[in-house]
Amino acid sequence: MITSKELKYVDLWANKIPMPGEQYSKSVLEEIRKCYELYNEKYRDKEYSMIFSNSEEMDFEIQSKNLCHMVGIDFNNIRGSYFDEYRKKVFNTETTDFSSYDLLEMILENSDKVAQFDNDINNRAKAINYYKSAVKCAIFNKLVNFEKFNFGVINYIGEKEEIDYDKQKIFFIPSNEALAPYFMMFLKKDNEKFVVSSLTAPNDPLCYFDNQEVIIPTQILISDNDNLIKVSATAEEKINLLTMYSSIISKYNLPNKINIYGDYESILNDITNKKFVLTR
Repeated sequence: MITSKELKYVDLWANKIPMPGEQYSKSVLEEIRKCYELYNEKYRDKEYSMIFSNSEEMDFEIQSKNLCHMVGIDFNNIRGSYFDEYRKKVFNTETTDFSSYDLLEMILENSDKVAQFDNDINNRAKAINYYKSAVKCAIFNKLVNFEKFNFGVINYIGEKEEIDYDKQKIFFIPSNEALAPYFMMFLKKDNEKFVVSSLTAPNDPLCYFDNQEVIIPTQILISDNDNLIKVSATAEEKINLLTMYSSIISKYNLPNKINIYGDYESILNDITNKKFVLTR
C-alpha cells in the first residue's frame, strides 16, 4: 500500500527529503528492475493502435527513452555537472554521452552502490527520490496491461486555452489504494502517435474528472516487427468499465459525460447486418 509519507515526498528533489535507508532503497530499486524487465519482455518495440467507444483511433507506444522518467528517475538532473563526482564513483564513468535508458541500466547494474551513496549522509548529491519511484512503479505495474481493457480514458484534461486537447489524454484505473483511489497515465502526442508524459497518483482526482469526457477502449491492435495481434473487449469488460465510471459519477457527483456512441452504433450495425444475412 502507498503511504502518506511516500505521497508527501513524491514531487520533491531527492536532496530535499530524508533518505529512507539502504533497505528501503534497495527494495525500490528491485521494483524498478521489475518494471525494466516487464517493459523489455512485453512492451519494447511494440505499438498499440487503440479504438475507443467514440470511434476515435489512437496510435500509442511506450518508448524506451521515456522509461527512466516513468519510474521516477530524473535523467537530466543526474547527467548534470552537479553529479560529476557521483557518476565517477558510482558508475565509474566521467562521460555524459548516454541516453536515459542507458542511465537506467547503469543504475540497475550498480544498484547496491546507488543505494549506499544516496543514503550516505556525507554525500550531498542524491540521485533518486525513492518515495517517488515507489509510487511510479506501482502505477506502472497497474496500468500497463492494456489487453485486459481495465482502464478508462479522459479525453480532455482541462479548459485552459493553451492546452491542445487533441494532443492530450489520460488513462486511469482504480488503484485499490486508500490515499490515491485512481492511478493515472498522462499521454501526449509526439508526431503521429501518443507517448507517456507522466504517471501520477492524485489524492484528489476530482479535478481530472470534473466536466471532462470519458471514453473506453473497445479494440487494441498490438504490432511489432514480426506479429500483429488484434484483441477486442468483451461485453463483460465493457460493462465493468461502465460500472467503474458510474461509481466515479456517483462518488464525485459529476454529470455523466461518457461517450459510447461509436461503440453503440457499431454493435447495432453488426446486429442489423447479421439479421439481414439470416433473413435472405
